[in-house]
Amino acid sequence: MASALRKNITLSLEENQLIEDYCKKSGKTFSEFVRTAAVNYIKESEKQDLAEFLKSNCSYLENIEQNEIDAVMDKLKNEQDKGREISLNELL
Repeated sequence: MASALRKNITLSLEENQLIEDYCKKSGKTFSEFVRTAAVNYIKESEKQDLAEFLKSNCSYLENIEQNEIDAVMDKLKNEQDKGREISLNELL
């Protein structure tokens, strides 16, 4: 690691104790464990396909919102230029 950056995090007493206990068992420092766990979490998350990502990170739409999006998509299906890029404003 060429340069280091110091960050503060907030944990409950129980979370801190859980991590400290694990660090003692595994022979890792607190910083090493948190850094490694965070990087591994990101790498695993980025391996997800879009459907898995959306399921894990996004809530479902209300029926009214979904119906609005479906209506826009139906309108776009009927256009002659099927390859054109749509803007976010068209969905909003």
